[in-house]
Order: sequence, then C-alpha cells, then structure tokens
Amino acid sequence: MIILSSQVSCLFLLDKPEGISSFAALGTLKRSLNTRKIGHAGTLDPFATGLLIALSGKLTKAAYLLSDMDKEYEAVFRFGKETDTLDTEGRITAEAPVPVYCDIQKAAVYFSGAIKQTPPAFSAVKINGKRAYSQARKGLDVEMPERTVRINHFELIGWENPDLKVKIHCSKGTYIRSIARDLGIAAGSRAYCQSLRRTAIGPFSVNNAGIPGEVNKADGISPVEFAKIVGISVLVLSDEIADRLRSGFPPGKMGKRLPLSDVLTLCTDTTGTPAALLEKRDNVTTYRIVFDSQT
Repeated sequence: MIILSSQVSCLFLLDKPEGISSFAALGTLKRSLNTRKIGHAGTLDPFATGLLIALSGKLTKAAYLLSDMDKEYEAVFRFGKETDTLDTEGRITAEAPVPVYCDIQKAAVYFSGAIKQTPPAFSAVKINGKRAYSQARKGLDVEMPERTVRINHFELIGWENPDLKVKIHCSKGTYIRSIARDLGIAAGSRAYCQSLRRTAIGPFSVNNAGIPGEVNKADGISPVEFAKIVGISVLVLSDEIADRLRSGFPPGKMGKRLPLSDVLTLCTDTTGTPAALLEKRDNVTTYRIVFDSQT
C-alpha cells in the first residue's frame, strides 16, 4: 500500500542551460517545492542544453512512461578532430582532414532507421555493475557493447566549415555524441559534438519549458493534464471508489469491475482529483501508480 502525503504531484518542463548538471537544475526545483522527491525522464550532460522533464510527488512513478518516448535534438558536429568524451569536455584523441560537404551528405544517408551504435565510454551505461564513465575517468579501457537504436529523422540544416548543424529525431537510448563520431568516420574524417540541445521528449517541447530557478509550483502540469497530453484515458469514479483506490485498495477487489478499456487509465474522483493510474497486464488490472491529491 502507498500512503498519501501532502507533496505536490506534477510534471515540470525545465530548459537546462549549459554548464550545469541535471542534478543541479533539479535541485533548484526541489528547493522551490520544498521537497526531496523529484524524479526525471532522462538527464543531460553538463555541456548540453534543453528540455529536462522533472516529476514530483507520486508522479515520479510515471517516469518510465516518458523514458520510452522518442527524443528530438539539435546539435553541431565539429569535423577534423575527435575527443575521448566525444564532446567539448574531452581531450583530442584523433585528427583528420575536414571532409567536403558532399562527402558528409553521402555518409549521412546511412544514419536512418534502425542502426547499430556503440555508446561513448564516457556515459552512464553500466558495465559489470559500474557506470562506464567512472572507469573511463580512471584511464581504464572500457569495452562498450553495441546496441540497436532508431533514427526517425536526420536532417543536415547548416554547414560552415568545420561545423555541421543537424536536427535528429531518434529513439530512446540514442547517443548523439556517438552519431557525431560515426558520421565523422563515415565521411573519411573525425568529428565530435560541439553543442547539443534537446528540443523535445515525446509531445513535450522545450518551447514550453522554463529556466531552472524560475519554475515553481504554479508551472506544474497536473496528472490529469499529463494523462491527456500523452494519450492516457481518464476515468471519473465515485468519490467512494476513488478514495479506496487512493488508499491502496486493490482494484480487483472492488466488488464490481471497473470500466477499463485501455492499457493505462488514470482514475479520478468527481472533483477531478487523481486517485490512481492503473495498468492492465494480461487482461488483469494491476495496481501500478497512485497520485497525491493536489495540495
């Protein structure tokens, strides 16, 4: 059973600036809400900017729904050099002549659909239970496993030697730094990610995000709004049944079957206050997430 608290359960859109960690950006929101219960839907490296989604209260348990969503980025790849971190913070490990633009265009066509990709050694991928970056920082050789990711859209939007500006729409788990490295090699050169900005996660855009430190409780997206944005059904129940769900009573023991038709359903009481997010698995309704009242 999950006990209710007075914490605010909301989703917040932050536009992380360059030079600070995602943890620091989330810290400003924690102080604003006076809570330590803040989750996220994917961090950004300190050199990167853009959309960082934070979740508070019981809504932190919905982070997995956002993590599976596609991402959109704008980036600048600098050709002629490669760094060990594949971004501006590393040391140069390889150099090669800057390619002509037509060679970059020819190489870019291979970065579409399902592709094989090796994550950077300086990344949060776990190797034998340890973060890869913790070993790479010690100068240890890290053998990164190859993975399959999907590139839905890869657009070259500007070339000013040696910098290439790109726009990428991709699946979760895609490393833009790895694309920079691989595109450089495919074009007969070397490259690293000079700048990176995340512009969207699923239906959420950085255009609607606020600067960390300026975002407060009033800027939060409620669980009901969140459900509507991501396409989760909202079901209004009697106050009695909603209270029973909210207090942790299993939906399968309600005495009567709840009218659930979709895999995910957000249940509320008659005032619109969230009670529980239910997930149906193998035709059985499983009690997955309970949200706080908006207090």
